[in-house]
Amino acid sequence: MSKIGGPQKIDKRLTKWISWLDVIKAEIQDLVIAKHTFHEVQKMIVENSRLQNPNLFYRYFTSAYVSHVVIGLRRQIKTDPESISLVLLLQELEKTPELLNRKYYVSLYEGSAVEFLANGDFEKFAVPNGDHIDPAIVKADLQKLRDTIRCCEEFADKRIAHRDKRDPKILPTYNEVDACIDLLDELYVQYLLRFQAKKMNSLLPTLQYDWKEIFRIPWIPSKD
Repeated sequence: MSKIGGPQKIDKRLTKWISWLDVIKAEIQDLVIAKHTFHEVQKMIVENSRLQNPNLFYRYFTSAYVSHVVIGLRRQIKTDPESISLVLLLQELEKTPELLNRKYYVSLYEGSAVEFLANGDFEKFAVPNGDHIDPAIVKADLQKLRDTIRCCEEFADKRIAHRDKRDPKILPTYNEVDACIDLLDELYVQYLLRFQAKKMNSLLPTLQYDWKEIFRIPWIPSKD
């Protein structure tokens, strides 16, 4: 859903965070699509016994997927000054919650058919009886994100980004990687609503074409 109103002039730090959301969206959506594609291909293999044989391509496909998503997850928890990440955004928001305030949020609804919902929607994530986002909510989201992605961070640092002499203490499972991507998707949707009053269920797009069609075509012509 597109933005439902015209906001007031806002603090430059809030403007920065909103611009970061566009970058973060592209990063997380890439992971969400990769996860969906990987599991759909796995499903094809499970459902077709003719494909269930050891194959070099499967090894490559799996390795490429793991490397891609683990590095992508790692990017979202980096906090160096030159980074743009969801963790860094939430860190800054927790320290200065007054920037995401009622006056700004209500202004997003001005002139729309649902203008009367603005204050009620803001109350869902505001300090009780207050005028800005509750930093306790941000802190909890931040901690959950760090705790969930921690299983991938060390693996990414020691095995994907470079080969470390030390073995990682944790080897993430596919389920743990999935949980990391699902949480990023969930948090992005929540903060898009909080920053811009835009509503969506997931970053997984509805494609306007059948991407699986290529699997119904022989890739190597028969020689007979």
